[in-house]
Amino acid sequence: MRPHGATLICHYNKYEGLLLYTACCAGLRDVIIETDLVKLWVSQGGRLNDELSFLSKVQAEANRISKRAAGDEPIEPEVRRGPELPRENGLGSGFQLVIQTPVHDNENVLSQESLLRHVRLMEEISKYEVELYGEKWTLSDICFKPPGPNFNIGPLAKLMNSLLDKIIPCIWITPIDCYWEGSKPLGPDPPINLGDEVNAFVTSLPKGNVTWKNLNPTAVMNEVGALFDLGPIGNFFERAGIGAAYLDRPCIDPLDFECPKTAPNYFNRCAALEKFNEWNMAKSDAEKIHLEKKEIPEEDELDGPSKLTETLLNDLFGRKKRDTTATNNNKKKDEDYYAYEDSDYDTSGIGNVTHSKNKKDPKEVMCQQYGESLLKWMRSNPDRWGEFLTEKEFPKEPDFKKVMTGGCKGFGKTIMEWPEDLIIGGITRENGMLKSAEALQSVFLVASPFDVFLRFKDKKDTHPNLDTATWNPGWAEDVVFAWQRNFTKRIYGHEANLNPEDNRVFHPLASTSITDMLEEFSQFNYTIIIMGYVLMVIYAAFTQARIDGRWLAIKSNVALSFVGVVLVTYSSICGLGVTTALGIHFNVATTQIVPFLSLGLGIDDMFLLLHNYDEIIHTARRDEMGILLKETGMSVMVTSINNILAFCAGYVLPIPALRSFCSQTAVLLAFNLISLMFIFPAFIGLDLRRLRAGRRDLVYC
Repeated sequence: MRPHGATLICHYNKYEGLLLYTACCAGLRDVIIETDLVKLWVSQGGRLNDELSFLSKVQAEANRISKRAAGDEPIEPEVRRGPELPRENGLGSGFQLVIQTPVHDNENVLSQESLLRHVRLMEEISKYEVELYGEKWTLSDICFKPPGPNFNIGPLAKLMNSLLDKIIPCIWITPIDCYWEGSKPLGPDPPINLGDEVNAFVTSLPKGNVTWKNLNPTAVMNEVGALFDLGPIGNFFERAGIGAAYLDRPCIDPLDFECPKTAPNYFNRCAALEKFNEWNMAKSDAEKIHLEKKEIPEEDELDGPSKLTETLLNDLFGRKKRDTTATNNNKKKDEDYYAYEDSDYDTSGIGNVTHSKNKKDPKEVMCQQYGESLLKWMRSNPDRWGEFLTEKEFPKEPDFKKVMTGGCKGFGKTIMEWPEDLIIGGITRENGMLKSAEALQSVFLVASPFDVFLRFKDKKDTHPNLDTATWNPGWAEDVVFAWQRNFTKRIYGHEANLNPEDNRVFHPLASTSITDMLEEFSQFNYTIIIMGYVLMVIYAAFTQARIDGRWLAIKSNVALSFVGVVLVTYSSICGLGVTTALGIHFNVATTQIVPFLSLGLGIDDMFLLLHNYDEIIHTARRDEMGILLKETGMSVMVTSINNILAFCAGYVLPIPALRSFCSQTAVLLAFNLISLMFIFPAFIGLDLRRLRAGRRDLVYC
């Protein structure tokens, strides 16, 4: 070390070291701050990492094999096949959830009021929308959905593809799936109206608007399957346990006018209306209760066939005659005999039902007109039910505790099972059954941006203003993130959370919330960093100051302490440039911990050099730098190398965030060591000339 010190004192005016360090800063132009939670904290080589990357690996291998085996395939005649299940990119790493807590302390959320509050919230969330790229986007556009089958050929191919695209619902994990009301947020929105013409062919379809509130999917598929080849779809419905979907589940509110007759606790409003009328007619005119009459549209007032209906009829019956060229006039083909004009067969009456011949039951008409009004009156006057109904005839609420014990199931009962601890929180039990709960939780699964891109890469009537020519996965990712941020903003500002007298009820969390938080904390807070370094400069100057009279003494080292802090800071910046060039991404530890850790460990060695420098200038008369590095350099070298090796050992950690942190700290400590052993002694040599000249500290003239 002593020869090294002698060399430095002879070449203290060389600036090659500083120029080399400056060149290392060039890497800072390519800084990447990693905020993906999975990439930061999922163990590399672990099971979770393998599962997350499994699909991409399989697809890459399949592409490799297909390219290797690519060749000219023989021309084969087209064979009619059943519907194919498309390959989708599927579920992404995004999610969002909402937690509902009691309005008041000690409230049990396993009640009709709390569950209906959750239903209303889910309906609101399903209608949240953001406007981006000329279109409005809702949850159904970005949520994860099971891929629908692709009907390649056949008279119903276009219709079925369009219909399934609209009707297949989002998959979310929610406690209201235990009940019929779980179908309300599923939509589709707007509802599908196929018209009476299609109802004549498929009688199991509900009349009017078709939604999951009134749809029996299995019954419809069985009826359609008897008419057309559906391939493996029927078997898929059976294995998934779709059954009647939500129609066979209890209603949270049996007084809901839309509660289906197949619900276990269905309230027969028509029978109740008859008894109500008998009871009401016996009253005087002043005491009579007047129900609001609902106008029932006449059959001729109903809307004409929908667009889907017209498509169906055209596909089945309306084949247009193919145009023929002059060269084909003399050729006879079988298809020529069946190329009928639309006028040859009038399809306007096909499927129409003549309702005028079938007179409706007056009691049924009365129930349609006054049934909904009766239910509203009963909901407002529960204390008067006993005046016209027996106790056994009262509307029956489901046993919420019994129904929700063991969890809930989605529309696919055998494959969508939601355990209790995923949808209910703060559970207390009695004899193994739920007694009370403190929270309800619903989780919304989000599709990957690439899957959203695939959904809308072709023109669709749901998004007519979307420019499919420029539509790309980056735009799809923007749509997903924008909707998630709007979701958290709307839930935080929900009216149920703004009542100062009640507790906050709804609490959102989305994957973008964590990403935004990580991104916020991953940015360099230059104010705090500058304040920290300024305080370190003040502390170093204070400890190295020696006052003689009114100014700093000759043996004061304030200038060297300032240079040392600046040099360590500059070394850290250059070290970060090198780590960027090595491909090590920044993260929250890089911006919040590494700068101060590097400063603290680097300043420690600087103080050690300055402490021995004060002693050596009193005892040595020549070769001071050689003696300084001989006595102190080895201690600084060994301490720094030990620290560097300790952080290098952290590189074997499987967690990417910790691995990056350890790697960056090791590189920064190495840069600090080099600067303190090669550059800082040169500045000490300059200060030694000041000492020999007898000038005070910070006075170089």
